[in-house]
Amino acid sequence: MRQGWTEGGAEAGRRGHLGDTGLSMLVTVISLLVTALLVVIVLKATAGSPAASSSGTSSPVAQADAVQAQQNLDTGLTTARTEEATGQAVVDPSMLQSANPSITFTTSPSTGPGTVSVDSAVGGPVTMAAGSSGHVCWEVWSSAAGGTWFGMRTGQSSCPAPDPSTSPSSVLPTSGVTWRQGSFPTA
Repeated sequence: MRQGWTEGGAEAGRRGHLGDTGLSMLVTVISLLVTALLVVIVLKATAGSPAASSSGTSSPVAQADAVQAQQNLDTGLTTARTEEATGQAVVDPSMLQSANPSITFTTSPSTGPGTVSVDSAVGGPVTMAAGSSGHVCWEVWSSAAGGTWFGMRTGQSSCPAPDPSTSPSSVLPTSGVTWRQGSFPTA
């Protein structure tokens, strides 16, 4: 029986199995090389991209923060206008907070996109500011007489709401804010 086992089909089966093992190993090595090549390509592509830096408005995080800050300012502005239409003389952060509990409204400076700094004058303009990554402040100034202005101020670690008594058109040259009427300025 032993002789049949070594001379028979078992030996031929082992040779076929060794051939499959060599092919499997070759496929595995090629797969590893392709994976390594793709990793190198991805690392080279991301190492020099603006997304690799942590500051400025070009990184994806800074862009997402800017969008969130702008949306929160738009939401706050819409709520403020609604409150003014119902006869409120002054827009108060607690009033905005109760209408939009997912956003923090405060009279203190904003340090991030989820917090909106608010200031208003009796019967006058409402101003708001929200910070985002890269030390960028997004600002809104709105009044019935002066329209709505949207601003961007760079190089800020915190973002207080602009002074409501100073209209954007008069502060354009000296305040460091890029103002635009009707929509947010681009970075």
